[in-house]
Order: sequence, then C-alpha cells, then structure tokens
Amino acid sequence: MLSLQPLSFRANRAVPARGPQATSSPGAPVTLHPLNPPRKFSPVRLHARLLASPLLFALTLLAGCAQPPIHHVHAAPDPRELAIQSFRQQWAIDPDVSEAHGGITRLFARDNYVFAYTKDGTSFVLDRANGHLLHAETVRNGNQRLHPPVVLKDFIVYPTTTALEVYDKTGGLVRSKKLSYPIRTDAVGSRNYVYLGADFSGGGRVVAIDVTNEYLDQRWELEYYNTDVTASPALVGDIVYSAAGNGDVSAVTYDNREPVWPTLTFHTYGPVVANLVADETGVYVASADTKLVALNRNNGVVKWQYFAGDQLRTEPTVSKDLVFIQVPTKGMVVLDKVGGKYNRTPRWEAADVTQFLAEDDKYVYVHRNDNAIVALDKTNGQAAFASNRRDFALFAPNPRDGTIYAVTKDGQVMAIVPVLKSGQVGDVAFAPVGERQAVAAAR
Repeated sequence: MLSLQPLSFRANRAVPARGPQATSSPGAPVTLHPLNPPRKFSPVRLHARLLASPLLFALTLLAGCAQPPIHHVHAAPDPRELAIQSFRQQWAIDPDVSEAHGGITRLFARDNYVFAYTKDGTSFVLDRANGHLLHAETVRNGNQRLHPPVVLKDFIVYPTTTALEVYDKTGGLVRSKKLSYPIRTDAVGSRNYVYLGADFSGGGRVVAIDVTNEYLDQRWELEYYNTDVTASPALVGDIVYSAAGNGDVSAVTYDNREPVWPTLTFHTYGPVVANLVADETGVYVASADTKLVALNRNNGVVKWQYFAGDQLRTEPTVSKDLVFIQVPTKGMVVLDKVGGKYNRTPRWEAADVTQFLAEDDKYVYVHRNDNAIVALDKTNGQAAFASNRRDFALFAPNPRDGTIYAVTKDGQVMAIVPVLKSGQVGDVAFAPVGERQAVAAAR
C-alpha cells in the first residue's frame, strides 16, 4: 500500500550523520482544513503518475506500506568546546516550504511552542525546547490574514479575518468559529476565552469569545463610541486591559466586564495603535501623543512616563527588569522598569538597532541594521560580541530568556543560545566577531 504524505518538513539538505549526535522527530504531515484544499499538491495526481509508470508501481508493491517521513533536526556533526562570547546552536530545522507554501513569512515564540507561518496560511508548530515538528495545519483563509496564535490550556487558536480556527494541542481541527464582525487586532486569551478588538458599525469594540461555544458570537463586548480599536488588548490574571483610537484606556474583569479602575478609563492625548503590554508590575501604553506610560494595573494611576519626542506606533517589549521601545528617530530606547524618576530618562539608546531579540542577566540580544545579531551590555549598551553571519530573514522576540529564535534567508528555523561560560561543548551557530571588528551598537 502506498502511503502519501501531502506536505511536510524535510530532512537536512545534506544527509545528516548517523550516530549519537543525530536527533530526529516523528513525521508530521500538514493537516489541511476541510474547507481549504491544497493548492499546489495533489496526492491523486501523484498516485496516477505512479500507476502510469510500471517500474515505480512495481517498486511500490515490493516496498509495501511506506513509513512516515522522518524529519531530522540539525545537530552538531563534530561537537567541540566553544569559545566564550560565541553563539551555540541549540537546534535547527529545514522546512521544505519554499515551493509548496511560499516560504516562511512570520515567526512567533508562544508558551512551549515556536510557530512558523507560511505565505499560504500554514502554521508549522515546533517544540520550543528541541525544535521537533509537532504538527502543521493549513488554516482556512490563513493566506488572506492570519493573526499571531493564541495558546490556551487545551487549544491553539488562529484568528483570521472573520473567524477563529480552533485546534487541539495535537493539531486536530476542533471547530471553525465564524464571527459576524471583522477581527481588527491581535488577540490574547486564557481558560477558554479569547479577547480581541473588532470593527462594528458604531465604533470599535473589545469582545470576549468563548471558543468552546459553537453558537454565541461573544460572551461580552466593551464598546468605544465613534472610534476604532486597533491595539491588541492585554490580559493579566482576571483583568483585561484595552485601548482605543480616541486615547481611552480601560480595565475590566475578564468574565463579566465590570470596571476595575475607579474612573473607568485612563486617557492619552493621541491614538493608541500599538498593542498594550501588561504584567504584574503594570500596564504599558505607547501612544501617538509621543509618550510611553506605565500604569498601576489596579487603579490606572501613572507610575512613570517617558517622552519619546516622536509618535509611538509599536508596542514596547517588557522583560523582567527593563522596557524596550523602538522610537523612529532614536532607534531602540531602554528604560528601567522599576527604579527611576517619574519622568524616565533612558538607561541608554541604540540608534542602529531595529529589534529586540532576547535577554539574560548580562546582555540584551538585538538585531542590528546591518543584519547582525549583537550582544549589548545591559548596563551601558556597549557591543560585547556579534555575529559574522548576515543571512537572517525573521526573528521571534523572546523576553523570557536568552534564547534567540530566527529564520535564515534560505528558510532554516534556528534556536541559538549565547556561550557565556567556558567548557561548553556544541555546534557553533555564529562565529564571534573580534574586538577590532565589533562596532558599537549603542551610544
């Protein structure tokens, strides 16, 4: 019997070495949405070609049932002791998606997963720890619009234009939850609920959606009159924080929309188009009025503010002790999260940095405008070491730890960790840059 796998990750371009260093993961074919048939690959046509060739058909009969493909994760072919201030490859995998799926377009690190989106709306789900392909699904209408995934306790939810595509943790489609309104923002979620901004005739609204309910559009909605909602809400514990184009910022309970702040809203003097960010220390609002404010999440009072001098339209990245914000005229600005004056002044600025990537106790890892990965000293922003390699296409920011998730221009998905102690053995991902070659990425 001939077993046909529609689409899948493939092994290394070169056959990997067999032995104790080689690792692999089980085959995980792409799950096609029942209402979203494959566009560029037809198992029926392939089967017909095989039957038309006597030799191939005979070989098929002799081989019996074909085994699922094995997808090899790159490992060090010749492990060696690594130099301090270099980068070690934790894992890497080659997705064979360039022709079938149009190549990788976005990368996300969420919960225990890394998601690689492709042009045709397929999501490849990798184990964050080891890079193994867990499953892949072609999301209905995902080629038109596919927001970042929302990982719930039992589900993975993909918001599209007017629907939530709900999958279980094994990649099985649970339901397509069609909505009667267009989705405007990215989404957040917990328990069985997803929270997002949507467009309605009277203005933008934040809606709470129960993904287990097949019939109701939403559990509740919070309306902002005569304005839109373009910023993704934020969720901490039992409180949902949201903002609108008129500058209003609100906090309500997750289950019944009861106001949390005494005055209901905090107001900025410009539209809020950047996604809200919140954690246990506060709510961070970047506004077109040129300010980044940190609010007390229990009462909406301003804890501190930063005047950027330019409209802020991208959300900050908040780590355990720092806040990073991209300012169009300044590059990356780094602010102290807890200590400091009410009117914050930057700890340092990095004019040639385009994106935050990761952080550990000593360094901040960033993408520089010459397409290098650079380790900057957290105290002063000076470049400590950088990658000679420049073939990066995409990154998934990771404020959780020092692991860097990247996609190279040839489509390889990688997890890279810095080498900061002697005696580590592994595969060099990026050769370190010598002291003379290092160019300060911050002033």
